[in-house]
Amino acid sequence: MSPDSGSAAERLWWFRDAREPLPPPRPRRLRWLHRQETLDALACLSLSTLCFSQARRELLFRPGWDFYNLTPLGAPALAAFVLNIVGLAALGYLAARWTRRIQRPAWLRLAAGAAAVALLASLNFARITHQTVSRWTDVIGLPGLLVLVVLVLTASLSWPRPALRMIRGVALVTSPLAILTIALVPWMFLELGAGPTWRLVDPAPLKRTPPSLRRVVWLVFEELDQRIAFEARPSGLELPELDRLRRESLYADAARPPAGATAVAVPGPNTAGPLVRVAPLNPRDLELIFQDGKAAQWSAQSNVFTSVRTLGYDTALIGWRLPYPRVLGGALGLAHWRPSVDFEQARGRTVGEALANQWASLAPPVHRRRLLSARVAELTDLAIRTAVDYRYGLVFLHLPVPQPPGVYDRASERLTASNFRGEGEGYVDNLALADRIIGELRRGLDRARLGDVTRIVVSSTRSWQAAARYGGHT
Repeated sequence: MSPDSGSAAERLWWFRDAREPLPPPRPRRLRWLHRQETLDALACLSLSTLCFSQARRELLFRPGWDFYNLTPLGAPALAAFVLNIVGLAALGYLAARWTRRIQRPAWLRLAAGAAAVALLASLNFARITHQTVSRWTDVIGLPGLLVLVVLVLTASLSWPRPALRMIRGVALVTSPLAILTIALVPWMFLELGAGPTWRLVDPAPLKRTPPSLRRVVWLVFEELDQRIAFEARPSGLELPELDRLRRESLYADAARPPAGATAVAVPGPNTAGPLVRVAPLNPRDLELIFQDGKAAQWSAQSNVFTSVRTLGYDTALIGWRLPYPRVLGGALGLAHWRPSVDFEQARGRTVGEALANQWASLAPPVHRRRLLSARVAELTDLAIRTAVDYRYGLVFLHLPVPQPPGVYDRASERLTASNFRGEGEGYVDNLALADRIIGELRRGLDRARLGDVTRIVVSSTRSWQAAARYGGHT
């Protein structure tokens, strides 16, 4: 056909008839993020991973083979961990995209300041979780850290756009950690599904009458310091029950703890020789290394509980930090324990409980006190009820006081999760709580008419000052 013949629509036959309506648009497909958006998302994921450093360390690296944990690691805790990291990263990504659309200088400065605070907070979470990072920052010291914080905030408010680029660059430096974390979560799901099932020996009461009504209640306090309790007692602190016990009992003023760590000090008196260190083998046993270099399993060692049972008396144990029922279940008629707050802060039996615990772990001082006060209340109640049960000839009570942080208020005489008076004052308050527990124990024995046949032994895992020299209260 000649190009000059026909209408304009006919001359466009090779395309389509211009008189026809346009076809409906194709549905928009998902597109890959641009490079800038990808880097923003990766930077936000990195900061989110750093924020949940405590949960990441507890859930993915599992120190001690879960020996020190009561709640087993399961799918709910891992799912909550992924939801928390991805959810916080998504909020950060939306904030980053909003920041790029800001035109007003004042709002841009505020956004840069908020980004700087987020970076500093995430780095601080990593610092308080990992001792290696903490040692590096200790070289700078607290004044140096404060100066660094002021400089970062000042620069972000003065030069917002360069500061935002710098913040994203620092976050991207830690992005390999975020990628490794996300990759480890599916591996942990597989490991839990294919992992071994440990057969535990549950405590079982004896089915015979004890030879006599004589009983012993062995009360072990965590970091009860003899010097602070008696020799250099702070002014204003009254310990009537400890003073009464000292007057009426055999008092060893030159006793020394068998070790500087609780995990070594507790098994020490119940074994055949002096211990130098211990190491978890699996969730139900502890390897004991003796002074002569020999090693043995704690569950295979004869101890005071097996000896007492051989004599015909039943035993009961309420403990803290060490999984006594798993290790010594065959030698016990009753056993309960609660984990240390140093080993179990981010777990939960349901997704909701794990979500709440992991978010609460972002405020370590509050979270630790909340967990510790709840566990002290549970263990104290179990300890009193078990001690006044006449069926048990030996009752071993290991309680987590008076070690810091403070969970007791001497003025109101009640447990509290809001005692932030400092480590020293918290220890003194907890010391008053230990004295109160002794009084409640003795009154409970008197009400059960067991006071005359029960001998109370009070000892300590280690002194508070020795714990400080050892390097902490774990």
